[in-house]
Amino acid sequence: MILSVSSVFITLVITFLMIILFYLILFNKKLVYILRSDLLIILSFMIILRLLLPVEWPFTLTIPFPWIMNSLQAFLNYEIFSHFSVISLLLIIWLFGSAIQICKFIIQLKKIKTIFSLLEKTAIKNKVSDFIDIDPRFDYPVWIANGISFPMILGFKKIILIPEIRLEKKEFTHIIQHELEHLKHKDNIIKLFLNIVLIIYWWFPPIYWLCSKIQLVLEMRVDKKVTYYFSEQEVADYAETLLKVQKAISSKTETSFDGIGISSMFYINDGTSTLYYRITYLLNQTYKKSSNILLILIIISLPLISNCIVLEPYLEPPIETYSTTPASDLENGFIVKHPDGSYSIYINGTKITTMNPDNKLLSKYPIITE
Repeated sequence: MILSVSSVFITLVITFLMIILFYLILFNKKLVYILRSDLLIILSFMIILRLLLPVEWPFTLTIPFPWIMNSLQAFLNYEIFSHFSVISLLLIIWLFGSAIQICKFIIQLKKIKTIFSLLEKTAIKNKVSDFIDIDPRFDYPVWIANGISFPMILGFKKIILIPEIRLEKKEFTHIIQHELEHLKHKDNIIKLFLNIVLIIYWWFPPIYWLCSKIQLVLEMRVDKKVTYYFSEQEVADYAETLLKVQKAISSKTETSFDGIGISSMFYINDGTSTLYYRITYLLNQTYKKSSNILLILIIISLPLISNCIVLEPYLEPPIETYSTTPASDLENGFIVKHPDGSYSIYINGTKITTMNPDNKLLSKYPIITE
């Protein structure tokens, strides 16, 4: 594996195109009901994977692309002052920005610890089994407190947090089932990986949009899991529960989060901004179907396909580097023999690459051994 400017460049281009594809599927009403949330989950995972592995592989094919890569290389290699190029400056800025992001990450973890310290003293502590029949493996703690903003999983603790609001037994069951699915699918760990990606790619604007929309897709997946065996009426009741909870928590004026400032990248919740979209999606019964396996395989193959090529700058090799042949003898054409046995033939400025040039060409033009 080789990390280079070219491999990072192609990674950014490919992931930007994949993020656009993610957007087109998510916000096109026809596409989202054909391709569905499971494909969006896989696509978002492939985008993150591609970003975390911006390298050239042994099978990667190098393609000369001088129109863009030559200018990019010249810009990055430009010396601002002696032995200090633009790329050196950018690396320093990136490291400094990543250090700031790490500090923010640590501060958020400390704030979360403060939240749990407050809730430890005030919350009513239950377990999932107090509300529904559950496998002992998934019998997670359930904390209920007035200081909780909304039903959520906070940080990386396997604790379901629920605000103290009036709900019927069936509605409370819906909430527990919803948050339980988040924990079963380790969505809090997914949030951890998203934070790591933001630490590395804090300077890449499309990643912020992607991370915010992955939250919506996680909610869509959980809604599907919870309601998979529901009747149409039960799905409508579930959607009504979501609306009722949102209405109840919007009237709350004071929570343990006030003034502490926990980033949404550290909790999983049923936010207002996603609620309308989720309910609309739920009321279309086709959401329970799975995506076509062929489409999923295509999505999975995207990172592999995109790793097959890398664009590189290209400059004609200076003749004096390879030969002492007088320049006048090379004006009409010459042949460069490469270490791998191939030949590049230059005739009046036109380049031809071949493994076995015609014997007439070998005798007609000077040969330069690379």
